[in-house]
Amino acid sequence: MNKKLNNIFKYKKNYKIILYFHILIVIIFSVYFFIPNFFNYSPKLIEESLKKNNDVNIKNILNINYKFFPSPRLRLLKSTLEIEGNILKVEGAEIDLVFKPLNIINYKKLDYKNLVIRGGTTKIKAEKINQIFNYFKENKKKISFKKNNIFLLQNNKKLFEINDSEIQINSKSRNPQLSINGFLLNHNFSFLLKNETKNNSSITLKIPELDISANIIIESKDNFRTFAGLLNLEVLNNFFRFNFIKDKNIIIKKAFVRNNLVNSSFKGEVFFKPHFFFNLDVEPAVINVKKIFSMIQKKYFFKDAVESEIVKKLNGSLNFITKFDGNIIFENRQILFQNFKVGKNNSIFFNATISDLGKKGKIQFNLSKNIQDKENLTKELKISGFIIPYTSNVTFETILLDEKILKAEETKQYEKKFKNEVVDNSLSNILNKSKINNFFKNFIN
Repeated sequence: MNKKLNNIFKYKKNYKIILYFHILIVIIFSVYFFIPNFFNYSPKLIEESLKKNNDVNIKNILNINYKFFPSPRLRLLKSTLEIEGNILKVEGAEIDLVFKPLNIINYKKLDYKNLVIRGGTTKIKAEKINQIFNYFKENKKKISFKKNNIFLLQNNKKLFEINDSEIQINSKSRNPQLSINGFLLNHNFSFLLKNETKNNSSITLKIPELDISANIIIESKDNFRTFAGLLNLEVLNNFFRFNFIKDKNIIIKKAFVRNNLVNSSFKGEVFFKPHFFFNLDVEPAVINVKKIFSMIQKKYFFKDAVESEIVKKLNGSLNFITKFDGNIIFENRQILFQNFKVGKNNSIFFNATISDLGKKGKIQFNLSKNIQDKENLTKELKISGFIIPYTSNVTFETILLDEKILKAEETKQYEKKFKNEVVDNSLSNILNKSKINNFFKNFIN
């Protein structure tokens, strides 16, 4: 009998321990998830904490909510967040401060584990890029962006936009890194910046659907104010490689581009102030101009492609030497061919302007050449007109021979001859030296 009573008391004691344990769990759960609802997290406390932990200034805190799912956090709605020094600015986003478990009830000293920014837009100034890299390297807290739209600005004008981006800033790992995934021009885009050592970083960029990938190695000893590096870039089966030095501008040297149509070296500078601009000297060793022309015609004039929008946003100059002389200038959404000289003896000189791409694209041109008549007298021939690449149509507007303007009927006759003798159902034939020279013979009396 005594033995049975002892067993009953023993079981009751065990049940009490289990009951107390469950009660303790419930209390801890309640404290962990619900008690912070009763705390007064003031905007001032949040502002001071963000300033201290992330060098972040936050404004317009209109609503502060405590959320316990998926983990305890404070949620700030529709606030404006700005990193110290106006490096970047976030507007219209939900901002979550995710708590450290042991600091959840210490509302007088707000210590959070990481910062989550959801939705909204992030504006980044191109001239602040080096400061952003340095900030990510020294940032004290992990920062994540979800479904955020990024605008890269130059003089308050949008250069490009990355939509629905997912950004991770992690400075606590062995190799601190910044990763960005999203959509650039409606194509998947990924970017990874990783600090390999104290002074060396690597960047990997990919846009698979446009067949673009880049690998960059950067060395900097002064927090990205100046740096040097090496870039390997592949774009649509074109391979670029060059060394660069960043001081006030980016200096490019020991550079080359290779594909099945071109083998060329180049050098020059890239500017970011007061706006983005490049100035490159190009020295082709091998270049198949006819095939390049045909490829450009199909790619940029037969359809209104995304690649056309990229070209329209370029600003800069390509200065060709050796094989032929001339400058291709990208300016104000136009492409200008200036001062081109083709051929060493009895050269052809021309200028051209492309004001639009796609099916409606038009190439306005001016051409001049010295020809000799039957009496060996030199005459200057000038032809102006335009080309419609989509239809392979060439129209002559005016023809001047020794400063004399030909009549409209004569101009139309020469236009017809050009179509039959030179174009001959393929616009790339305008680069056929033999066909062009035979056409010029029509002007010899």
